[in-house]
Amino acid sequence: MKLFLVETLGDGGIAHYTYNLASALAKRGLDVVLCTNRKYEFSDVYCTFKVHRHMFLLAHCLIKFLPFFDRETGFESFLRRLTKLIEYPFTTLAAILIARREKADIVHMQSVNETELLMIMALRITGFKVVFTVHNVMPRHGSLRCYHSIIYRLMYIMCNHIIIHSQSGKNDIVNLFGIMPGKISVIPHGDYKFFLPDVIVNKAEAKASVELPGTCRTILFFGAIRANKGLDTMLFALANIKKDLPDIRLMIVGELCEDYNRYKNIIENKNIQNEVFEVLEYIPNEQVGNYFSASDIVVLPYHAVTQSGVLQIAYAFRKPVVATEVGGFNEAVENGKNGYLVPPGNVKALSEKIVDILTDEKKMERMGHYSRWLCDSKYSWDSIARRTIEVYSDI
Repeated sequence: MKLFLVETLGDGGIAHYTYNLASALAKRGLDVVLCTNRKYEFSDVYCTFKVHRHMFLLAHCLIKFLPFFDRETGFESFLRRLTKLIEYPFTTLAAILIARREKADIVHMQSVNETELLMIMALRITGFKVVFTVHNVMPRHGSLRCYHSIIYRLMYIMCNHIIIHSQSGKNDIVNLFGIMPGKISVIPHGDYKFFLPDVIVNKAEAKASVELPGTCRTILFFGAIRANKGLDTMLFALANIKKDLPDIRLMIVGELCEDYNRYKNIIENKNIQNEVFEVLEYIPNEQVGNYFSASDIVVLPYHAVTQSGVLQIAYAFRKPVVATEVGGFNEAVENGKNGYLVPPGNVKALSEKIVDILTDEKKMERMGHYSRWLCDSKYSWDSIARRTIEVYSDI
């Protein structure tokens, strides 16, 4: 079977997911071809599948000569997105021509936003069978507007099959867009052990490597900083945690996708400047392990989510987690076994559960080991590849 994967961004969480899926499918014997952004994060990494980096060449040139246009906020972000929108029909044509040349049996697209409708329509008109993985039910992690409902419903209707990472996400697609349940398969998000370095340093050494005191307790908030991720809730909780754990540090590590000033105001108003450690930029893959190894616990206080790659990185590094009872977290976090689930926006509950773990060394270690067990078993890529191939075979 010849599989043609389409992932348009080239870096970040969906690119990481697609790289691991492609590798696992190739290992299972599929002939895999990936069509992705010219700026592909794994271009210097050995791949067991063929890669075509022909998407968004104009936007790539813009960023190459004017690097500040790669920002996720402000006018630069708007201009880059506008360039991509203008370029999208040509990117779609390039993808179809490559898929025809490669004689693809199945095209598997990784969702980004509503502009994917154009490519799905073009692929279906030209005779391809399309599988679509929905990584976020709500567009751009926000609210669903009227035009979103129409566009996404058309996208899902035109696809041959849909994959999503949680049962709650499947229910959302059925209820919000009227898609038949039989057209949707729930396949979990795979593990992220590929972030593990060849040699894992101990926690004290990792803390020293990122210039944190080896004796402090560390909470990690990792990934792109957006309004849906509840950093404000975590900062309010930190002010409470500080009373019980004076040596606490919150590591805020990730690229800004919104105005950070409101978080700065909370930090100043709550007088927690000394407890906050910030690295506000995109973290290259080879540096991700530094921050997870340096953490005692990983927090995901999200207000809304479908599923999260950050959760899988935490599991790979044997970290207990405290997450909110939203989206796929209810299915991926085993409450009391590898961490805790708390109501979204509940500062008191978030504070208490974090302190509960950080003040009990044996519990922290036990929960971390259970996280890794989940990573090695339930979320192994081999299992996910097998179930994905079953979807391909059915259509």
